[in-house]
Amino acid sequence: MKSLRSYLLTVVFLTLIGCTDTEQLLLPETLKGTWEEVYDINHTGFPLVQVEAFTFFDNGAYTRFMGYREPGLDRLLGYRFFVEGTYQLEGSRLLLQETDRRLHVGQLLYGALDRLSPVNLYPESRAELSINENKTLLEMYLPCNPISSARCQPKKVFRKRMVEFSGM
Repeated sequence: MKSLRSYLLTVVFLTLIGCTDTEQLLLPETLKGTWEEVYDINHTGFPLVQVEAFTFFDNGAYTRFMGYREPGLDRLLGYRFFVEGTYQLEGSRLLLQETDRRLHVGQLLYGALDRLSPVNLYPESRAELSINENKTLLEMYLPCNPISSARCQPKKVFRKRMVEFSGM
């Protein structure tokens, strides 16, 4: 009888341990703000800083863009693309739905926001997220779309931006 009770306690304990959900719960206020991934690039002999950024708002809206600035400066020179949409956060899963997508079309690498051309929206996207303990790094696993899959990096690491971008 004593061994049966020990066995049952062990089974209950292992069941509780095995069913514990270790998924990181992300709260909307943790995600709120601007997150950016920055690369130094060289374009036709000129150094530039390429910035991809997400901004998440309290009301469930977001913006995403890729833009460029001069090294050492904070002012954006222009945009490669700009997206607006809505998001839903469930645990560590993010659902993104675009409401507007604009793309720079032309020979230059970037253009002014008001000169970007509307293009077809991507269908909804889902991403897996994790944020480090001090809430300054956001890891995002985004699926690649068929159009840009050759250049796609599904894992992106964004750093929390403490000040907003200055306009063009």
